[in-house]
This record gives sequence, C-alpha cells and structure tokens, in this order.
Amino acid sequence: MKNIKKASLLSVLSLAVAIPLTASAAATTEVTPATTDSAAVSQSANETTDVNTPKEGDHVITPQATDLRIDNAKLEGTEMSKSFSIPAGYGYVKVWVNNTGDQPIKITVTQGSGSGTVKLSGTADAHNQWSSPVNSNAWSTGTFYVNLTSGKADMSGKLSVRVSSTKGELE
Repeated sequence: MKNIKKASLLSVLSLAVAIPLTASAAATTEVTPATTDSAAVSQSANETTDVNTPKEGDHVITPQATDLRIDNAKLEGTEMSKSFSIPAGYGYVKVWVNNTGDQPIKITVTQGSGSGTVKLSGTADAHNQWSSPVNSNAWSTGTFYVNLTSGKADMSGKLSVRVSSTKGELE
C-alpha cells in the first residue's frame, strides 16, 4: 500500500512539474506580425495622396445641384412680379407657369429689377401650361424677377422657378 501511495505521489509531482514547463515553452514561442510590408503600415492618412482627384480613365460622376426658388406661387390680379436669386455656382434657370385662367399670360424674366434687362420671355396660353427653354449660357448671380401680365382678366394658376448648376439638370 505504501508503494501505491508513493507511485501516486510521484505521478502527481511529475505532472505538476511538466505542466509549467509546457506552458513556459508555449509562452516563449515567437509570434510574427501579420503584415510584412512596413511601408503600407507606416503611411500617414495626412500625406498628399489625393484619392478624390479624378484621373484619366476614371469613371467620375459629378454631382449636380438644383434649387427650387419659387414653388407654386399663386397667380393673382392682372399684373404681378416675383423675385428670385441666383446664388454662386448656379446660373441656369427654368420657369414654369400653369395658366388656369381665361386669358393668355405674358411672361418676362428681368435682371436686377422688374424693368431690368430682359433675360427671357414667353406666353402661357389660357388653360395651358408653359415652361421656358433653359438658357444656353449661365446667367450671373443676383436678383431676377418673373413679371406676369394678363391684360384685363385676372390671372389664375401657379408659378415655379428652379435654378441649376448645369443646363442638363433642367432639360
């Protein structure tokens, strides 16, 4: 019985010595880094490489912007004028008139004042919708006026004006 106790004790002692030796051997195993290209790792995000600059052959979609300057303004009376502004970066204009009245409505767009330089003109027939062609060259920034007249009959309908950074956005 003494021999069994001695053998058991020896087994436990040998395991107690073997486990720490195995653990320390595993801890000293060298680990290599996952990346081997140190140049890519050390490149700063603030360096001058510009990923946003289009290069020849890139398929770049240029954002375009439009802005509704007059939104369904109610037409009233026999004469009226509504102002709108063209901000920097815009310059193309389209005007819509929905004439629900009994008389044609004459339309002019002027620059600077209601009696300023005429930039476009047209006529919305009675009970009809009219839209201006888009200007072929960008207009300058500033204040413009849509002037509407209908002779002796009161106007009825709606007016809208949209400006854009590109001609294509309004066509």
